[in-house]
Amino acid sequence: MNDYVTKSRLLTEARRLFADQGFRGTSVRDITSAARANLGAITYHFGSKDALYAATLETVFGDLAACVEHAARGPGSPLDRLEAVTRALFAFFRRTPEAPQLLLHQLAGTSKLPAVAAPFVRRNLAAIVGVVTEGIADGSVRAVDPTLVAFTIVSQAIWFAVVGYQIPATVGLDASADDFATDVEAHVVEVVTRFLVSEG
Repeated sequence: MNDYVTKSRLLTEARRLFADQGFRGTSVRDITSAARANLGAITYHFGSKDALYAATLETVFGDLAACVEHAARGPGSPLDRLEAVTRALFAFFRRTPEAPQLLLHQLAGTSKLPAVAAPFVRRNLAAIVGVVTEGIADGSVRAVDPTLVAFTIVSQAIWFAVVGYQIPATVGLDASADDFATDVEAHVVEVVTRFLVSEG
């Protein structure tokens, strides 16, 4: 197994294990065993377990920031792009289920985001704030606090990513988890866009 493959496997398995068990609950031996690498591979490729954790968070939050920025720069009016951003967030969490779990483990342990994640969070918020501000300026979006709108959109996507698949069974809804997730996404998009549309 060459160095590139080993490093990639370490990142993949670390991402899964940190999401499942948290940083403290995951040992170096857990990761190297899952990646089929020798015990010294983490030190060789990353320097330490802490550095591997930082690299894991960087890949997850970096991917998320890129998705949000891509949607925010897309075609259409500001409201069209805010819908695209909202859908991009839901899509990201569907294909990256470990992302909200990593976030929850981090907040449960320290009540704050790790330094490595902060620049990506700022990029997400800045992208959304920019679209909202543009809409306010051209009159298509009502006068709102752009930062609060950005927090609302991101937090809704994260919350439903964490608990969405459990809701139908928990409350006895006659819907599959996938159907419910689709309905939730459509609902959040509608709430966001209807709330933001200017009445002027």
